[in-house]
Amino acid sequence: YLAALILIASYATWIPISQWRFEQMLSRNASILADNKPASVHCNTAFDAIFDNDVNVAGHANPETGEIVMQYTWCAKLIDYIAHPQSADDREIWAMSVFIHEAMHARGEYNEAKTECQAIQRRIRAERMFGIPDMFARKNTNRYYNVLYPQHPCFSVDCAKDKALNERLGDSSLGFD
Repeated sequence: YLAALILIASYATWIPISQWRFEQMLSRNASILADNKPASVHCNTAFDAIFDNDVNVAGHANPETGEIVMQYTWCAKLIDYIAHPQSADDREIWAMSVFIHEAMHARGEYNEAKTECQAIQRRIRAERMFGIPDMFARKNTNRYYNVLYPQHPCFSVDCAKDKALNERLGDSSLGFD
């Protein structure tokens, strides 16, 4: 009986601890992507979502405070993406984009189209931070940019190699095949 109780208690504490550790990793990576501005990532639970005024979006961020909130399903998809980028589906690929997009807001950007383009340009950098091998990072970034991004509500034709929103970063995700 005591062993069963210890097992149940261990399982009950493992879930919030693993969630907290994941959020800490996301916060560190978001801060780095946000040019070292403080960022704090929280993955909403079903209970948190009850009190979230922006529950209808995948994620949201406050550019002034650096607070980022991602809905539970998108955090779960991001976990899945990190675990198996070689066989990621479109929702998992999109989850990585949501995270990077919100990190760009934490960096201080308010304009949605510009934010999304900044996120695309930093996608390879972000994927490396999560330990995603370059081969899969490039494959999934190409899929996002060429197939999913044109469907994005923040799509801009100016987010291209020789266009206005290109920041010309040394490790930019724009313009490679």
